[in-house]
Amino acid sequence: MLYHLLRPLEDRIAGFGLFQYVTFRAAFAALLAFLVSTVVGPGIVESLRRRKIAGFVAVGDATVDAERQAKAAVPTMGGVILLVGVGVSGFLFARLDVVVTWVVLLAFLAFGALGMVDDWRKLTHRGGTGLSERQKLAGQVLIAFAALGTLYVAGCREDGLPWLRGPSLKPNPYATRWIQRHEVLPTESWNGLAATYLGREGRARELAVKNGVDGAGLQDAWLGVAPASVASDDPRLAWLPPPGREIQIPAPWSDPAEHHRHDLQIPLFKGFCLDLGLLFLPFGFLVIVGASNAVNLTDGLDGLAIGATLTTTIALGVVAFVVSRTDFAQALYLFHVPEGGEVAVLLSALGGGALGFLWFNAYPASVFMGDTGSLGIGGFLGVAAVALRHEVTLLIAGGLFVGEALSVMWQRAWFKGTRRAARRRGEVDPTGKRWFRCAPVHHHFQKGGWHENKVVVRFWIVSMICAVVALVSLKVR
Repeated sequence: MLYHLLRPLEDRIAGFGLFQYVTFRAAFAALLAFLVSTVVGPGIVESLRRRKIAGFVAVGDATVDAERQAKAAVPTMGGVILLVGVGVSGFLFARLDVVVTWVVLLAFLAFGALGMVDDWRKLTHRGGTGLSERQKLAGQVLIAFAALGTLYVAGCREDGLPWLRGPSLKPNPYATRWIQRHEVLPTESWNGLAATYLGREGRARELAVKNGVDGAGLQDAWLGVAPASVASDDPRLAWLPPPGREIQIPAPWSDPAEHHRHDLQIPLFKGFCLDLGLLFLPFGFLVIVGASNAVNLTDGLDGLAIGATLTTTIALGVVAFVVSRTDFAQALYLFHVPEGGEVAVLLSALGGGALGFLWFNAYPASVFMGDTGSLGIGGFLGVAAVALRHEVTLLIAGGLFVGEALSVMWQRAWFKGTRRAARRRGEVDPTGKRWFRCAPVHHHFQKGGWHENKVVVRFWIVSMICAVVALVSLKVR
């Protein structure tokens, strides 16, 4: 909002022009989210404590449940701190005329509201069951498809793509490879060269600037002029293609008009990309709902989930800034996403909010985020990754979340498989076996004798390594 209010005043008040820069708004979004979280945090914690919004959910293991019981008086539903801090900061510093801004922010708040309902029912109603798995999944599905549908429709409308289309491979439109040299003929103009080698005359100015022509002095009318058609002393010759000299022709060369709103960024390959078409909807659903549940499963120890959120957010925020710049995106063979700058601002706000929440959630925690925070964070990261077309980058950067989710899935599958095997053997009291001492995997190490602090810090280290690997993978193509 501040972008729209203050930037028009830059001619009257010095300094307001800074709001046009993504880096400036991202930095202050992080700072404001941190400050809001730390300022409103004590009041929210005290309010939750007075209302006795506290308790714990048993995981079925005596040792782990005993430790959770010892923290039963610690207020839960502290994710409200994140919703307030990140929501206020994102609304103030992101551009509100960009569809992605509203999609990411509203998805974050909607997932947080879903988690809030679950926490409220779980901690205040008799029986403490909260939402059933089906109800929670149904809510996640609705929010995810609303976000994905908006992104899909907006992308089709702005890029003129047919809405009803299936997946298809298409040639690499984003690599910058200077593999061809051409000796200019006296009869060739920049328009003619661009039409011949780049597919359309509209790229003539880019071609001229790439070959050393002063773009500031180059007039559009001169782009169609050939050197042979002007006198030898014509001053325009300095801006026309140099006859007899070699110029560099990019083949292929990314076009800033290529937004890639529905293309899948395939790791390790740069010769082609996949336009998902309608497959964008189910694929994005898996990413968003999977991320939401993965963060939810990771939230089990003081500071664990929010610390991993911070490292993942930083990695994804760097990616968002890089793909918002045509020069950086071309240099790294990445899709150019014009809206990436606003996603970077929102991710910075989430990072600042996460740091502010860690102030209260660090061991020994004075508040837990509950499903309010974990579902909101996961939904935020999932929607941001889909908007950036960097779902695989999220998979790598959020490797800790993925590992936690897979540990639960494998534990359940192993238990059910061994129980069926015991029944087939005809055992009197068939029961399944467990691969881990307790799932999610952080409880496995906790039961192995590691102190809670040691588990959290070492898992933070793993999350940092995942974030670094994700950033390094941007160059591996």
